[in-house]
Amino acid sequence: MQINKITLLCLCFSIFAFGAEKNAERLIWEKLQEKMEQGISGKFRLTKSVAKISKEFVSQGVFSISKKDGIIWETEKPFSDKNVFPMKKLQEYFSGDFEELQKKFDLKLNKSELADTLSLFPKEKNVKKIIASATLLVKGDYLQSCKIVWANKDYAFYEFMVP
Repeated sequence: MQINKITLLCLCFSIFAFGAEKNAERLIWEKLQEKMEQGISGKFRLTKSVAKISKEFVSQGVFSISKKDGIIWETEKPFSDKNVFPMKKLQEYFSGDFEELQKKFDLKLNKSELADTLSLFPKEKNVKKIIASATLLVKGDYLQSCKIVWANKDYAFYEFMVP
């Protein structure tokens, strides 16, 4: 299952641009950056929903993310596919600059004892025509899930299982 460019960009937000003011949100950002330095790998489950036909499609596989190798996304089920996204190319889109993120998205943070949720809502009209929102769920030091809702009400829900 190919990952489209917009989905990849939203996932990159969860890796490079998760954070906020200099408080608890900033700590989340720093933890995720530290994990990036160490490298992250695990399994994923992707559920794509197509609103017009009320149907969900599920795929599973493995991923690894490191500054050296970039993102390696390998779908195993329902069929095999491998995508490699070099870090240098990803950094052309994302600098990790939180101020830039705030210029492009309205942010809503919900904190609880169990997890932190950051929702991003695009400010630009052209982006709103494509993406309604992206919601990131962080438990402890790891991104647990990312849900991207498209303007047409379809969505992609990524769940990450990191050992």
